Amino acid sequence: MKKYNFVPGAQNPSEGEGNNPGDGLSPRAKRLAIIGVVGIVLVGGLYVYTTYFAEGPPPPPPPISMRERGAPRQPLTPPAVKQEDVRPPPATKRPLPEKKTVVKVAPPVVKVPTTEGARESPRPPEAPVEAEKPTPKPLVRVTKPAVTAQKEFSIQIASLVRERNVLSLKKRLEKLGYSPIVRKTTVSITRHRVYASEFTSREEAERLARRLNVDGFPSNLIEIEPGKFGLVIGSSFNLNKAIDMARSLEKKNYNPKIVSVATPTPVHQVRVGEYENRAEALEELEVLKGHGFSPIIVRR
Repeated sequence: MKKYNFVPGAQNPSEGEGNNPGDGLSPRAKRLAIIGVVGIVLVGGLYVYTTYFAEGPPPPPPPISMRERGAPRQPLTPPAVKQEDVRPPPATKRPLPEKKTVVKVAPPVVKVPTTEGARESPRPPEAPVEAEKPTPKPLVRVTKPAVTAQKEFSIQIASLVRERNVLSLKKRLEKLGYSPIVRKTTVSITRHRVYASEFTSREEAERLARRLNVDGFPSNLIEIEPGKFGLVIGSSFNLNKAIDMARSLEKKNYNPKIVSVATPTPVHQVRVGEYENRAEALEELEVLKGHGFSPIIVRR
């Protein structure tokens, strides 16, 4: 019986020269085999090249911390230099408030390896950065007032009620070489009034007033209180004068009466001199007594 081979391009074994297994592959299978062999050769060649001939990528630079970002930028160190050999810049002190100082940053020292060994190559010194100085405020000079001795004492010549007496005394003191000072004030002074008599009827008081006027004692009719009247012959701040006036009325067979009342009265105080202590005022007091005055020492 005759056998047939249905593979394209294959020959009948009975027709060929021998029994070779490779002669039984199709052209497509042969191409796939060749591509596989070429790929294996390329992969092996690439592995050998990267392992023995190609150099690896450089290591990444060390990370920069947030504290070193504000510092001046440092040059990149060669791969052979360890990170431990780089000296960090010295810490700078924070300036005190309201005082600007000049901060000098020392350059870091970087060790660079050479053929003869590691040598220290310092960076060139940088010029110090001078901060702006605050403008000084102008000094204000305070002048102390001159200390002068306070004059506390003065000499009072008299205290008068009537202004015409004050003017007369002032002229007299100016003739003696003094510069008198008149001080007007209100004081409580006892006034002594001399009454001729007191009446419950106004008509009786007016009749007696006419008699007193004939005898040389003019009087003033006043109402002491409701329904009571009196005749005032005179008044004086000097008690002795009031007593003399009352005795004169007794000699004329009248019944006088003295009433003393303290009333606020405006007066004029005449003073001279200003003295630091009482001893100086006493010396001037004796001089004024020699001129016929009766002065007293008072505080200004």
